[in-house]
Amino acid sequence: MAEIVALGCGLVGEYVITKLIDDGHDLTVIGLEIPAKLQEKCKSITTDALEFVKDIDGSPLIINMLPGQIGNSVRKILLEKKLNVVDLAFTIEDPRKYDDLAKKNNCKLVYDVGIAPGYSNLLIAKAIQELGELEDCKIRVGGIPSKPDNNWSYMAPFSPSDVIEEYERPARIIKNSEYIEVPAISDLHKIDYENITDGKVTKLEAFMTDGLRSLLDYGSCKNMSEYTLRWPGHIEKFVKIQGQGLLIGDKRSETISKLIEEWKFVKEKKEFTILDVIVESESKGKRWIVYDEGKENASSMARTTGLVTLGFVDEILEGNIPEGVFAPEELHEIEGLTERITTKLINEGVQITESL
Repeated sequence: MAEIVALGCGLVGEYVITKLIDDGHDLTVIGLEIPAKLQEKCKSITTDALEFVKDIDGSPLIINMLPGQIGNSVRKILLEKKLNVVDLAFTIEDPRKYDDLAKKNNCKLVYDVGIAPGYSNLLIAKAIQELGELEDCKIRVGGIPSKPDNNWSYMAPFSPSDVIEEYERPARIIKNSEYIEVPAISDLHKIDYENITDGKVTKLEAFMTDGLRSLLDYGSCKNMSEYTLRWPGHIEKFVKIQGQGLLIGDKRSETISKLIEEWKFVKEKKEFTILDVIVESESKGKRWIVYDEGKENASSMARTTGLVTLGFVDEILEGNIPEGVFAPEELHEIEGLTERITTKLINEGVQITESL
């Protein structure tokens, strides 16, 4: 089995690491906090990941599951050390700037290997392959508690600081075949989903966020945007604290600390993740809905994100990924790749429906 080094052990990281251990891989886990149950099953090093990678030796496969900017800081170092990387760290920086370095050092990096971006990118590539040039594409995605509450109706499955950054950063979209930026959390609207919770109609809110990333350069779509899904009232509450100046200057750190506590993920609380991808060409359309409620051993976001990550780990270990730096959609043409990752999701009980 393969030698793998996992950087980071958060909600998704713990799931990915556990699955790889169960599959018999040789795991070394690097993080500031590593659950005791994992320490019993693999080699674990409680340390700063950036300091660790500076001294890393050998040729393990690296899975970068670090938060935002920390995850970005290790990419160049790993490629300079000629290591292959499956990269889940979400940052505004474009990892493709390291493509020449990866090719020079005969190694590879696949980034944005989550549910969205990640699996959504593969679905868009599949749609373009099947339908040709698209007139419109909308991606909506969210991981939220199964029922709203009287506060935020939200638990952050990723770093809360990254969520806040997403709410503040302008959204890059494609409109009339041109790249433009629009204010974050704009185009707020409601959308109904039938039979996803308790067989009832679930009304959620969607607002624009900056999640398209590499899809902005993929072409063949005149209009494309991505939206975050939340329970109604969540983002209005966030806008209110922005309007009160609580995320500016001296008040910012205090407010973020408070949100981190209020958005704390509670593993015992029921939740679900939904990805909704709608595409239209001049004559046809497609829609995919990916839905999961999680299982006792893992949240829905850990499962849907982690299974896509694991799919790309498989592809690298099987030698299917060429040298260089790639976003998921750039690998869609590898025979059977999208189907294999789809099958991995379905086999673990994730619901995927496709309609015309």
